[in-house]
Amino acid sequence: MKTSDGSKHTGLSNLSRKSIDVAKYYDDWASDYDKSLADWRYDAPDKIASIVRANLTQESRILDAGCGTGLCGKALVTSGFTSIDGIDVSQRSLEVARGTNAYENLRAIDMQALPLPISDDQYDGLACVGVLTYLTDSVGTLREFSRVVKPGGIVAITQRNDLFAERGFPDILSELVNEGVIARVHTSEPLSYLPENEEFTDQILVRYIDYTVV
Repeated sequence: MKTSDGSKHTGLSNLSRKSIDVAKYYDDWASDYDKSLADWRYDAPDKIASIVRANLTQESRILDAGCGTGLCGKALVTSGFTSIDGIDVSQRSLEVARGTNAYENLRAIDMQALPLPISDDQYDGLACVGVLTYLTDSVGTLREFSRVVKPGGIVAITQRNDLFAERGFPDILSELVNEGVIARVHTSEPLSYLPENEEFTDQILVRYIDYTVV
């Protein structure tokens, strides 16, 4: 049975990609976002945190790119990480994330506006969960993620399976490997994402992707 929360946030599967619309949508949702996602059996942050933990030591510095209310930050803390920064376009979500005490630094950043205002090689790892839907410049985004992570570091991301194909992710990842930007790419099979959300159910799945920065 699908939860009643599914009707409160309709349009999630086809939300406008404009930053101003995304910010407003998640600002309005911030106060009960965590409850909604729990009701929909959302476990992507835990899966991404496990991938990061399998590749990095607990002393590593991590960027949670598109941190929202802090679900991934909390998962990273549970995995033993203590040096985590977060960025997001939604100010109200950042306020909620601040209350988790998972982050050393939180900044409001529009991730569609490239390049990101972050120096090269600042992080040992980067996690990005449920955000690439809104970042339509896929190759530019992955290049930026690779730029801010040190050589040998890990980038772990999710992408909806329909957009993985539509936006040519296999070709983009191959291009970045061939250019020597990234290496050791792992891509999961399509997996359940929001199984108790009426719009997603078993129709919209997600892939987990991780790669090493060269």
